[in-house]
Amino acid sequence: MYQMGHRRARHSWLLGAAAVLGLGVLAGGYLWLHTVLQAHTALHQSKPVTRTVAAATIPLQHLTEPAFTIDLPDGWHAADNPHTPYTMYSWQGSGNDATRRVDIYLDNLPTGLAVNRLLPVEADGDHLSIIGDVSDNCVNFTQKAVQGQASVVAKWEGVTFNCDTGNYERDVVGIGSAEGGSGISLTGATTGTHHLLITYTDNSANPDYTIFTAIVQRFRLR
Repeated sequence: MYQMGHRRARHSWLLGAAAVLGLGVLAGGYLWLHTVLQAHTALHQSKPVTRTVAAATIPLQHLTEPAFTIDLPDGWHAADNPHTPYTMYSWQGSGNDATRRVDIYLDNLPTGLAVNRLLPVEADGDHLSIIGDVSDNCVNFTQKAVQGQASVVAKWEGVTFNCDTGNYERDVVGIGSAEGGSGISLTGATTGTHHLLITYTDNSANPDYTIFTAIVQRFRLR
């Protein structure tokens, strides 16, 4: 019963009890949720599985010349170079490789030889290090040829070379380096320093430049 000047004690007690109960429910809910969400298992990452896949290899023949050694695909044979004024060593494929050929110029090099593609290299003692990929046909990234102009200066991955715009349908790849000019200098342990130029011609329906890069990588001055 309400009396003038007195609060309802029972009503205040009920509000306090409800507040305490609410806080208890909240605290209990928080503890339950934390327990449920807490991980009870340890995660162990599996070790990665590494597989080694053997790449297909082409049987090679090891050839020794007076100033250098070279590894070529089996079945390749020496090719003739009639009436050439240069010191030149050439080999050509047979069978499916009959339209493929590698030419090595040593010391007496052609000046300003134009090619259709470039393989960037650098000298590393008695051998060559490949520092880039074989370029696209150089007519695709050089200025258009002037009528009657056999070649124009092109650049691929920082290496300047002569682009054969007069015979743009050929597929001749040449090595090139930051040395500029024709060829690159290597130094053999017994034969000393030589100036070198290597080209690769692939007139097959499906040119394979990995043959050329493998030849270049395995070339050694003696």
